[in-house]
Amino acid sequence: MLTYIALTIGLMGLFMAWRTGRKNSELQERIAQVNSRVYNLRREMQESQEKAEQELIALKFQLLKAQGELKITPEMKMQEIVAVHPQAQQVLAGFHLGGCSSCSFDPRQSLGEVAAVNGRELEPILVALNSLIVESNGNGFVSPEKLKTPNIQLHF
Repeated sequence: MLTYIALTIGLMGLFMAWRTGRKNSELQERIAQVNSRVYNLRREMQESQEKAEQELIALKFQLLKAQGELKITPEMKMQEIVAVHPQAQQVLAGFHLGGCSSCSFDPRQSLGEVAAVNGRELEPILVALNSLIVESNGNGFVSPEKLKTPNIQLHF
């Protein structure tokens, strides 16, 4: 009699363990689905943000061009651009143009040539450089939070 009771309790324990394992599998599958949705939403949000930033850059470029404040053009030589503003070299390095051996340039090349050789889009660079000049607060320097800076330090 005691054997039957122990056997019944054991079978109930096995059934409960199987049921708990099954529930655990279902919950893990649901968590994986939710994680996948979160990942996809995060990716879509990042793509939307990048697209909005590109549109903003294009609008800033058009605004600078319309206002006649486009001081730096793609035809300008790199040495002229660096001479225009003391922080222009930092902006260029922020776009991976100059600042390291893999992205160095000849100062006699034009900005358009350097951007093309290094595979960079020209409009964001022009916007950043022209914004640097426009936003200068009279002393030739722009506040650091408005300046796109490189992820490396330049030592001259």
